[in-house]
Amino acid sequence: MKRRIVALIVASATFGAAACSNDAETSRDAAQPATAATWDQPPRIEAAVRQGASIILRGTAGPGARVVLRGMDGSATAAAADERGRFELRLATPSGDVMLAPEVQNGETASPSPERLVILRAGPIALVSPGEPARRLDASGPLDAVDADGSVMVLGGRATRTPAVTIDGAPMTPIQGRNGRWRLTADLTGAARITVDGRNYLFPGGASMAATAFAVRRAGGGWRADWTIPPSGRQSTWLPDPVG
Repeated sequence: MKRRIVALIVASATFGAAACSNDAETSRDAAQPATAATWDQPPRIEAAVRQGASIILRGTAGPGARVVLRGMDGSATAAAADERGRFELRLATPSGDVMLAPEVQNGETASPSPERLVILRAGPIALVSPGEPARRLDASGPLDAVDADGSVMVLGGRATRTPAVTIDGAPMTPIQGRNGRWRLTADLTGAARITVDGRNYLFPGGASMAATAFAVRRAGGGWRADWTIPPSGRQSTWLPDPVG
């Protein structure tokens, strides 16, 4: 998982450097690649709201981009971003637990998001990605999720300051990131008692080696989703129930 995290950081830095490069030419033709790059910007889902029998997803993409959510069964739901790059996509509440792949489609070309959207029919809504802690879109306590791949686990959550975290009584040092989100990587994968700012969670353990591409079950006072990482890896995402 650590190697994947480094790879993601390097990829982001490379993309950022490319996006910021400045061509001295000011001709009309030179402006066209920038427009295409904006159009192909992968979508970012920022909010999810359950409303009656529907789920409304809101986020950002390139202005005018066609945002598509693809299911593992081949189904697809699409919406267009407005001139500011904002989009709203309405889904019927699924009859079961689903994993969806967000992408921007430009003709025959697709720009997929590194994240996958997980919607549990009777549980949380979250965005998951390889080597990263899940990003909850529903209400939760200070701990959003614990992700594990059989070697290490990554904790993540939301807080206005760096939280106090212990695992089986041992103090840990989380990293406070942007937008009020924190993360912590630990060389552990088994069941553990996790405390975040005085709130206790019983983590049920790390990644399953089952062959199922996507499986969900209740575990440890929350929901555990086991899913595949291409080409042959696995990751589990534990989403604890909100703590009042």
